[in-house]
Amino acid sequence: MYPGAIGDDGEHIEAEDEIAGAQIPPDAPDIEAETLQYTVNVFCLFSCETELTVTRLRDSISPALDLMRHGFLAKSPSKPTIAISLKTLELLYRLRQRKASYSIEAFTKVLCDYYQMPYRRHLREAVGDTFELYLRIIRRVEQVVHTTLGWDGADWRPKNACRACCYVLENEPPLRFSRLYAMDGNNSLKRMATTADRTAADTRVLDDSTYFLSRQFVDSYAKEVQGRDVKGPAVRNRGGEDISDDEGNAEGPSRICVDNWKSAAKEETKRMWSIFDESGIFASACRHSLILWIMDMVKSGELAKYPLATVAKVLENIGQDTLGGYDIGCAFLSTVQRSSLGPTFQEKNGHFCVCAFHGYSHCHTCQMQFHPNNLAGAGLEDLETMERIFSASNQLASVTRYASPYRRRLFMEAYFRQWDEDKTLNIGTFILNNYRQALEILQHDGEVLREAMESLGITFADMDRWEHEELSFFARLGDEDDYDIHAVVYVELLQELRDLEPKRSQANTRFLHYTPSVGGSGTSASYCKDLAATRRVENERRHANEQYERVSLEVCALEVEMGLTVRWTPLTPQYMATLKYIKERKYHRTLGKLQKLVTQRLFELHKLNVAQTGYKMRTHIAKSLQTRCKTIQRAVKAYNAAAAMLNPPRPALDWSRVASFSFLEEFTLLQDTRNDIRDKEWSKPAIREAMKLRHRLARAQEELDRLNVEVRRLHTAIRDETLLFDSVLTRLERHNNALFGATSEFITRRKRINNYLLIHIQQVYTLDGFTGTQGPGTRLGGVVPLPAREAGGQPEDLDGLIVMAGNAFEDDNDSDGDVLEDEEQENMDGLVQFLSELAL
Repeated sequence: MYPGAIGDDGEHIEAEDEIAGAQIPPDAPDIEAETLQYTVNVFCLFSCETELTVTRLRDSISPALDLMRHGFLAKSPSKPTIAISLKTLELLYRLRQRKASYSIEAFTKVLCDYYQMPYRRHLREAVGDTFELYLRIIRRVEQVVHTTLGWDGADWRPKNACRACCYVLENEPPLRFSRLYAMDGNNSLKRMATTADRTAADTRVLDDSTYFLSRQFVDSYAKEVQGRDVKGPAVRNRGGEDISDDEGNAEGPSRICVDNWKSAAKEETKRMWSIFDESGIFASACRHSLILWIMDMVKSGELAKYPLATVAKVLENIGQDTLGGYDIGCAFLSTVQRSSLGPTFQEKNGHFCVCAFHGYSHCHTCQMQFHPNNLAGAGLEDLETMERIFSASNQLASVTRYASPYRRRLFMEAYFRQWDEDKTLNIGTFILNNYRQALEILQHDGEVLREAMESLGITFADMDRWEHEELSFFARLGDEDDYDIHAVVYVELLQELRDLEPKRSQANTRFLHYTPSVGGSGTSASYCKDLAATRRVENERRHANEQYERVSLEVCALEVEMGLTVRWTPLTPQYMATLKYIKERKYHRTLGKLQKLVTQRLFELHKLNVAQTGYKMRTHIAKSLQTRCKTIQRAVKAYNAAAAMLNPPRPALDWSRVASFSFLEEFTLLQDTRNDIRDKEWSKPAIREAMKLRHRLARAQEELDRLNVEVRRLHTAIRDETLLFDSVLTRLERHNNALFGATSEFITRRKRINNYLLIHIQQVYTLDGFTGTQGPGTRLGGVVPLPAREAGGQPEDLDGLIVMAGNAFEDDNDSDGDVLEDEEQENMDGLVQFLSELAL
């Protein structure tokens, strides 16, 4: 068992039999012979004992191992003064695995309450340091167990952890996309940077994690695409230089999509203060929510190098026909194709799409090609996996914000290890629920579609033709007619000149007819008043004449440039054509502003209901929505004014209609100022709903096809694992290997998960409408995966880990240190979050 585990009889399992790291020699000295004794202060929630008399053999190599034999662990390997029981540490470990925001300080206060003693900071430091050591032991034992099982190859975890995704079988029906995954960035897991005049004491690096990609690997893709897309707030380094990539190279629909996505931010010019070393994480996961890779975003927003590094790993380890979901997947697809990964990406037939919710902020042309609802092979997957993961992992923020880089990664890895175990247990429920959903859609919506097609008198061939027409229409919609910029400026100057003419005439008339007061009192005050009035009239005349002359000169210069011999008038055909173009451009600008405001409103409404959004944040969003609604009302008025100037006038919008807009395609339909599309068949609401329903039915059938493959993969993997486990346990027991206990506990827990999954697999098999093959199959390319090494060999020495792991915590002095209390940290977190969102 792992250190701190509880046996069946309720007694603590002695640790030396489980983690000694070697066989127990038959000639081991008797513990009663040649012993020493010393006393250590201890804490245990289960016994509340205060002191422990440790019996130590004279040839013992470390007091740490002596304490472990008694069921205690201390942060100092050579001079322990305070030790925590393994049972207590195991309780804290389980609490933290289930509630990531549960702090060491809170647990220490509970411990003090049990001992009826006042809380002291040095006790929290002792508990925190000992708990880190316990985590490292747990982590190392798990690594050795995985090595014993043969689960330790390069990138073994992302290649094999999700059995429904990875366990490919022989003679499987082909799928359009072999694997679906999602990726995104999150800025909640920031870590504060050290100040310039301080040096970090903890310089350790957790560089052997299977979850985290190294900074060196990520930075190798920093220069792949110069000046390419980045999402989220940019970041300035300490020198004030903007280190974010530029989005200016995005073109066409991709440019529009990136702008729409960014409109969800408070301001597009927002800059994050450089008070963080790690400004968040960029992560990826399969569609069943098991983590693939994580990387730190270092003093930056979502630079292109982070998703590019993820794509490089996907191409290396996952293979052909992958579909990745990303908030700006449409624009990022061109980024990948222009990078050094492009040829391999094309060769392996990779593809990207936008996530379902974020996709509705993209232009309609993009949605028709990249939204999962419209993408053949995507099934019913929304690919918003990372949003759900980040919603849960945000709990880590309070315990990692001020941690050292090593501890931050250690806590994050422990959290995501537990997350993967929970999601592994949930795969059976995932498959069962999705199967039921797909069957319900095919049964109910299929009948609705048939009735709709009969009532409308349409066929599938008609819908195919209309979809092609719609795509062609929207593809051309964004193309504006080329027009002479000189003509536009010329007409604008003529309009300005015409507006200045009455102003100039009035100023000259007022000047010519102005007469100072006559017969006044002759006082100095009266004279000063007349002088000021005279100067004001003279200034108005001079300014009006100067403005008129300036515009006249510009008009004359343009007439020479354009070769005009006769000045245009409002009745000149060229003037009228140019004026129409100007009105349409103004219309598009007002429409774009209105679209941006509604996009902001949609994102804020979504965040208002996001899990764990705090009360203060919800209140702030609600007030922001009230302000946003007033701004939208003003934008609607400006739009209606511009729409009325068109020929023919566009229909006016009212507030109630705009408030009900939920998809941006409704804006896109307004952008055509050349044709009235209301007569086109595909624009009619009933036909559009029928076309959407057809897409949904196609996705439901694809989902069934994928689930049929996944449920059989999962069943086969469970059967093969059972054979592997029995083989490994038999070898360990035959050789009396010290890792038998830890491996047996791991296998027992894994078998219980598998038994739970088998129940759901059987429920899937018995569903009315199940179309797959029941029973396990044969894994592609081999038989049961046995460990690469002889399981009976000696395991790695773990005594050295216990002895050496605590060297960083040698000092047990009662020091207040620099660690913030929970209440202080909460207040500081609020200030930090506020400062990080300020616009500079």
